[in-house]
Amino acid sequence: MDWNDLRAFLAVAQLGSLRRAAETLAVTQPTIARRLRTLESDLGLPLFERDRDGHRLTAAGAELLPEARAVETAALRFERRSHGVVDRLADTVRIAAGDWSALLLARGLGAGDDGPRIELLVTGEASAVTGRAPEILVRHGLPPAGDGLTRRVGSIDCAIYGAPGFASDRAVPLEPADLASLPWLGFVEEQQHYVTMGWLRALMRERPPAARLMRTDLMVAAAVGGVGVALLPRFLGDAQPGLVRLSVPIEALRADYWVITGPELSRNASVRAAMAWIADCFRRAELGPGEGRAGRGSGVSC
Repeated sequence: MDWNDLRAFLAVAQLGSLRRAAETLAVTQPTIARRLRTLESDLGLPLFERDRDGHRLTAAGAELLPEARAVETAALRFERRSHGVVDRLADTVRIAAGDWSALLLARGLGAGDDGPRIELLVTGEASAVTGRAPEILVRHGLPPAGDGLTRRVGSIDCAIYGAPGFASDRAVPLEPADLASLPWLGFVEEQQHYVTMGWLRALMRERPPAARLMRTDLMVAAAVGGVGVALLPRFLGDAQPGLVRLSVPIEALRADYWVITGPELSRNASVRAAMAWIADCFRRAELGPGEGRAGRGSGVSC
């Protein structure tokens, strides 16, 4: 089985079309189609149903998708390890990431010393950074097609959290109507374009938030203090002893994260090792600890 066939399968499964998969992998559309036919022939299974709207996974394809993603993670980890064996990387790689993904990556900074040194910036776009531009951008959602190397690294689940008092005498997870009655925390006006803020405003029926804050760590502190409920990534909210998960994971806000680097850096050993490390961080977060602590309610899962 050819790894490139699996990459084609993963890209089409994620993007839903041969054209978009070809653009992401920087190959031609016939190449993607040929690799899918080869993989289906090797497995003896149809992986996609093809219609005018694109490509949809068959039941067999959906069942095999997690295994293919595990192979992808293992391949990235192998690539990172090979870099460490050949040369103990000493370059510093600058990574720009949004608030949630930067917090996730910061948790993984101590996961070994066999890669390049990392500089981690909290930003949404590389152009927003002054001084030296980052070598890698971590982006929420599918990036536009362009030159360079683009790779899916994982996703982040989120839910609504609050102080234990908000769950007293209520069955957790709360129903949307109950959530909509609670005071809530939002980002500042300059960050109202965030998808999470649009979703929260709709849930809260356009009621103003109890407080606006600029960073997620400030939102956690306010939520622990009982100021209001907050929409937080599960890897962070589930680990806070002063918070209770009040909602089920919000599927509408679960989107993939991608790493992007320029064409001139896509073959740089340090950059590729850093990208493999990012994928490892997301993989560990997705595997995560158990389904939360006692008292968070039954049936709450990804």
